[in-house]
Amino acid sequence: MRFFSLLLLSVLFVSCSSSTPEDLSGEIDRLIAEEEYSRAIELLENADEREHEADIPELKEKTYLNYGLYLEYRGPEESSMRDRMTSALEQFIKVLEINPENEKARTEIQQIMGIYETMPDRSPGDEIVEDLQALGVEY
Repeated sequence: MRFFSLLLLSVLFVSCSSSTPEDLSGEIDRLIAEEEYSRAIELLENADEREHEADIPELKEKTYLNYGLYLEYRGPEESSMRDRMTSALEQFIKVLEINPENEKARTEIQQIMGIYETMPDRSPGDEIVEDLQALGVEY
């Protein structure tokens, strides 16, 4: 009986313990695959780095990048192209705040900004332009 109680207690302890790094990384990968970016970001924002060995900034970078690509190329159908591009830029800015060397984010920003340059009197907004300039991206 004592053995059974000890076994049950250890199973409950393991099942109730914090997620392992693989669990967090796997959960983020699953949420990205299911295009649940807001949920992935929320999970990462609330993750305690002391409880996870996963590289949380790296997971955030990956999530923001994928979210930006989703918004840029597929995005919610009910939103306008301008809203999607502006939102994508916001995600790519977050990527560069984490990793200023992320070439994919820089390439996508250049592509979007190139489109804005072809539009008369169009801009993604002063705040975004300021954020981009602070990151070394001129518009």
